[in-house]
Amino acid sequence: MIERLVSAAIRAPFLVFMAALALVGIGIRSYVQLDIEAYPNPVAPMIELIAQPQGWSAEEVERYVTLPLETGLVGMPGLEHVRSQSLFGLADVKYYFGWDTSYATAQQRVLNQLNFVTLPAGVQPQLSPWSAIGELYRYKVVGKGYTSADLKTAQDWILEKQFRQVPGVIDVVGFGGLTKQYHVDVDPYRLRGLNVSLAQLQSAIANANQNVGGQRLTLGEQSFDVRGIGLIRSVRDIEQITIAAQKGVPVRVGDVATVNVGAAPRLGIVGRDGEPDIVEGIVLMRYGGDSLTTIKGIHDRVDQIRQNRVLPPGMEIEPLYDRADLVKLTTHTVIENLLTGMVLVSLVLWLFLGKLRAALLVALNLPLALLFAFFGMVSTGTQANLISLGAVDFGIVVDSSVIMMESIFRNLARRGGSIFERIASAAREVGPPVFSSTLIIAVAFVPLFTLTGVAGVIMAPMAQTYAFAIGGAILLSLTLTPALSSRLLPVSTSQDEEEKDTWFMRLVHRMYAPLFSFALQRPRSAVLLGAAPVVLALAAAGILGREFMPKLEEGNFWIRATLPTSISLEQSARYVGHIRAIVLGCPGEDASDCPFDKRSRPEIRSVISQLGRPDDGTDVSGFHNIELLAPLRPTSEWRPHVTKASLTDDMQRDLARAFPGVVFNFSQVISDNVEEAMSGVKGENTVKVAGPDLRVNETKADEIVAAMKDVPGVADLGIFRRPC
Repeated sequence: MIERLVSAAIRAPFLVFMAALALVGIGIRSYVQLDIEAYPNPVAPMIELIAQPQGWSAEEVERYVTLPLETGLVGMPGLEHVRSQSLFGLADVKYYFGWDTSYATAQQRVLNQLNFVTLPAGVQPQLSPWSAIGELYRYKVVGKGYTSADLKTAQDWILEKQFRQVPGVIDVVGFGGLTKQYHVDVDPYRLRGLNVSLAQLQSAIANANQNVGGQRLTLGEQSFDVRGIGLIRSVRDIEQITIAAQKGVPVRVGDVATVNVGAAPRLGIVGRDGEPDIVEGIVLMRYGGDSLTTIKGIHDRVDQIRQNRVLPPGMEIEPLYDRADLVKLTTHTVIENLLTGMVLVSLVLWLFLGKLRAALLVALNLPLALLFAFFGMVSTGTQANLISLGAVDFGIVVDSSVIMMESIFRNLARRGGSIFERIASAAREVGPPVFSSTLIIAVAFVPLFTLTGVAGVIMAPMAQTYAFAIGGAILLSLTLTPALSSRLLPVSTSQDEEEKDTWFMRLVHRMYAPLFSFALQRPRSAVLLGAAPVVLALAAAGILGREFMPKLEEGNFWIRATLPTSISLEQSARYVGHIRAIVLGCPGEDASDCPFDKRSRPEIRSVISQLGRPDDGTDVSGFHNIELLAPLRPTSEWRPHVTKASLTDDMQRDLARAFPGVVFNFSQVISDNVEEAMSGVKGENTVKVAGPDLRVNETKADEIVAAMKDVPGVADLGIFRRPC
């Protein structure tokens, strides 16, 4: 069969060339449509519910909101475990399902079961839009002459609605700034003097803030809609609301209270470099969405907002974090590996065969095999990521082409027979070896296709990418390589050139011949020498480090500072400015007067700090939690001998010296989100202490920390206590 396929290819080369061109077109189109994600999502379907009972303590939230949500939904099919947190004014419950349950099914089960849970009046839990790899884009709202409340209003009422229209975007989280509110400051003495209760005041304001319909009014040949306009638009509208009437005299809100424009109680503050308070927007992708398509839609929406001047005059969007940069790095790595593989394959074949043309023909199969893999991945809906694409061994992919070309090259150097007969003979000789080697590789990948859970999410895309690339390479080696060889490689007609080795082959033979003679004369010693590396490798396997997830360099720092749980928002805000200055390498405690040339860490582009949580409660934390995003410059712009590890050690030392007792943890944006989704807490590895007595739990936690601090490799060790 292989011989017939090769014979058909060399007798109809035009069809083979046209098929190769078609593969190029289809492969490029598939590459454009391919869903490339920098990091696979290793988290099983997880549904998160958030409820914000205003003003409730953590104990009340736990008793009246969190526990009913836990016990009321615990019997759902496919549910494996539940994790919850109760903070002041916030309940967060996470439901973890098994891999055999789809995300949509798990979400529907939670919504169905939620109808049977009884909660206090006014408490309405909502689905959290957050997912482990869903954060795509961060931006800052800026505008000269605008207040923090103005910027936050634009974020909540303009930008959030704009970005939510992008396909694939599930939510936009506004963080930082002042949320505008109308405050009614009641005077209890005037309230009592006019014989009006607080309940009457609240009811009057609530009832007045609405429009009502009044059917239609017919006048002559026309019909007019009748409605009452009551929506509040200004402070004066609130002041004019009638509460009651005393002897025919109306009592209005302005008679018993002072109305002014204020801000909601702050739950968090965002800062950047020397700016202590900015407004940030975070665009989240839906679970399982196409990141490339969504990012492109976000970029198009940003351009549309700017071109159409959707924002007020002078107000602008400034990007802070863009997942597209990491995706570009992923594709750049793949292209770099491809080009490197082509050069190495061409160089090795040229050294062994001595013919550059033959080497280039084999190297041509590398990009074509990868394009074939792109087509297969798009056809089967396989997602690509840095692990699946970057781990492809092009030496294995091109193995069949190398075998075929070596056989063709050797047969063309022999005399006798036409070029078609020589190439067919070459295919007949290597057909069984090519098939056997391919079968062995396929069998080696079978276990990867059977993996489930986290291992399946990580390894299955890589196995499928390999399968498509190897399958395409084999097909090309049996069709395109013989067809091109029949037209481009020279045919020997005068002498047998098979025995004429290249200079490199002569050098290799000169080095190999003594070793070969030694192995034949002393077989026992040769076996012992060959077994020595195997024994050393097995011995080293016991001390080899292990990682749950492969480390991906994201080009940023994600730093978390854990302060005492009882700290206030104002005091944390004083500390966070100093922390930003230390991370940037500023000489003073304030980064506001710290130009780039004065920084001791020019590798860090900027620092964005997040203190507390956003208004919607999607980031479950208190005032004790400070998170910093520090994007890095390209490594080509770094100082000599500076590495990310050395930067981490320097910052850790300076931060520990400035803030003794504060725990600082260093990670990356996506890695931190994945670790938090997997463990349920903000950290990579955790030990949880549970029991009925909180004081005993904390004592045991202190003992665990004391026992683990001397373990080699443990860093950023601390105790995470829930704030009350």
